Amino acid sequence: MDERAPADVAAWYEALETRHLASLTFQEVRRALQALSSLYVERREKIGHGSALEGAGKRAAFALFYGPLHFMTVREVVLGLGAASPPPGRIIDLGCGTGVAGAAWADANGGVSSLSGVDSSGWAVVEATWNARRLGVSASFRRGDLLQTRLGAAGEGVIAAYTLNELPDAARETMRERLLVAARSGSRVLIVEPIARTPVP
Repeated sequence: MDERAPADVAAWYEALETRHLASLTFQEVRRALQALSSLYVERREKIGHGSALEGAGKRAAFALFYGPLHFMTVREVVLGLGAASPPPGRIIDLGCGTGVAGAAWADANGGVSSLSGVDSSGWAVVEATWNARRLGVSASFRRGDLLQTRLGAAGEGVIAAYTLNELPDAARETMRERLLVAARSGSRVLIVEPIARTPVP
């Protein structure tokens, strides 16, 4: 593993604030975060229709609150599981959102893993590219269907973070089978999901 220093999360967050508060007030983002949290907990049926990223306020709230929270959580999970050593040659981030989960794994590896991500949202792909660059992670992201993403090469890492719970039942089962096949083929598969009985049974 190389000697690259871990990402400066504080500097990254300051840059995030500058990026997203340039045209929004803190109060606007706070209200958007409340609406976003309500969507995830109380109105989950709307998530699959893109409601979570509708409007600049919700996008800023997603980037400023959930992005850093997911980055730090996934990084600690990777380190706790020993998934950083040996580092996978490539990490595939399924439903990458703002790219922070895959970036967290790559950062925990010392930056030696390349990262590729796929998401259905064009805004998320742009945001993921920006985040990876700020965090010093070599990455490429594209807009697409995670169910069609190639998986299964030995030595790869595959991460699905905060993604499978948002899929319809049939798609989730298809993805589960594909991830099992990838694991049997020698990929390391990491699934990170919230534990909450009522909203995410």
